[in-house]
Amino acid sequence: MIRPLRIALWGAVLVGTPSVAASQSVDRLVASAGDGTVQFHFAARDGVCGNGSGFYRASEVGYSSSYRSGMGGDDSCAKGPVRAVIVRAGREIVKIETYAGPLVRDADGGKDLGAVSAHDAAAYLIGLAGTLDGRPARDAMVPAMLADSAVVTLPLTQLARDPMRARDVRSSAISWLARRRSEQGGVGAATVQRTLDGIVRDHNESETIRRQALSTLGNLDRGEGIPLLVAYAGDADGWIAKQAFQSLASSGDPRARQFVRTAVRRADLPEESRTAAIRGIGNEYAVVADFKLLRDLYPSVNSDQERNAIISTVANAGGSENTDWLLAIARSPTETASRRRQAVSALSRTDDPRVKEALKGLIDR
Repeated sequence: MIRPLRIALWGAVLVGTPSVAASQSVDRLVASAGDGTVQFHFAARDGVCGNGSGFYRASEVGYSSSYRSGMGGDDSCAKGPVRAVIVRAGREIVKIETYAGPLVRDADGGKDLGAVSAHDAAAYLIGLAGTLDGRPARDAMVPAMLADSAVVTLPLTQLARDPMRARDVRSSAISWLARRRSEQGGVGAATVQRTLDGIVRDHNESETIRRQALSTLGNLDRGEGIPLLVAYAGDADGWIAKQAFQSLASSGDPRARQFVRTAVRRADLPEESRTAAIRGIGNEYAVVADFKLLRDLYPSVNSDQERNAIISTVANAGGSENTDWLLAIARSPTETASRRRQAVSALSRTDDPRVKEALKGLIDR
């Protein structure tokens, strides 16, 4: 069982002295409710709605998500408070459920504490996220993020950096931290960016957490992380450089697109980075000139991996110019058998009668 003092200490570290009493007060209410399930509700932030039992939606600038438990009726979305259900075996917390919208009594008939302040609820729940073990720790973060006027970036920064927390808790904290980076009264967007940068560069961190921090920087909705990813792409740390190239290659930011177009011409790039750039050029943001660039680049690359990447990227694009180029590869006596087969395999998926006739001629020959 998580003791009230332990949660209060986390509250002191995460949300500052004024919130310690708040987290303790909610914790005392929960503890005084006896054994079994207990619930309370509090004001929701703007953009939160739900049906009260199994569906809720949270929308904010640059982000929207919805959740359905499969237990609660239709997908109607009414404004209303957040309801947190603390599921306990005795007094051990084994699950935390989140609901929003019209108030509904818990199906198990647990103790209802009624309304508490959103600030107090957020402090208590984030305290649980920093102290519980397993799934309930991550579950505790969700209702805290939906609380009205709760300032959460400081505790999220602590959770994201804490090596004693489970990876799923830290991963969730990183995602929420990016979404709330500009909150009023929070740590500020620059501090959030420095926090993520520090995680990326920390060789003692797990690669999973480092990778998420890096990709989160690349996905900031106003593109603030793109200059940092470009810097990472030239980093002496090969792992960072590779991950940065992959993020830049998949980005639709025009600065990232231009960087990748320039990078793909560089013969000095590591093979994996150049291959990532080749594949990235042909993603959903590609224009006709991008495929011409790859076709023109093909004779100058020396790596089989890079040549195969160009063939598959051009093949996925379709179009008559790309088809003619693939036919030339398939017919070329100087190409390896494996690359000719790759070109033929790509061409065989088209319904163009001209191509089918050309392939028949190749087979006959």
